[in-house]
Amino acid sequence: MADIQPVPFVPIDDFDRLLWRCDINFIRGEDSFVRAQWAGKPFIWHVYPQDDGAHLGKLEAFLTTYGDGLETTAKTAIRRMFVAWNVGENMASAWQGFLENREAIARHNRAWAEHLASRPDLTTALVNFCATKV
Repeated sequence: MADIQPVPFVPIDDFDRLLWRCDINFIRGEDSFVRAQWAGKPFIWHVYPQDDGAHLGKLEAFLTTYGDGLETTAKTAIRRMFVAWNVGENMASAWQGFLENREAIARHNRAWAEHLASRPDLTTALVNFCATKV
């Protein structure tokens, strides 16, 4: 059984260190989402809900890209957990599946963080993109 501990808000300078210390991070919003990916630890993202359901499209787009190269059972467990957390249904079975695949998910998150770190920074990417348009 996992030990779940709520943590109070911390200053932004301490947030990354907190993410690095946790075994699984439950995060919300875009900035925390990016930081959780960089941390290389398993995480579960709650997308800010939008009235038209656009947030679920964002979630699906991320899961499709993020799941590339991940073994099927772990990919399914991640998808089920993220969707359950965002729609508030089937949490118990989704959580169990996530925990059962935690080692594979942890390996994938470390590789995902390395993949992100190997990409050009946003400024360089934007400059290179704009250079092709002029």
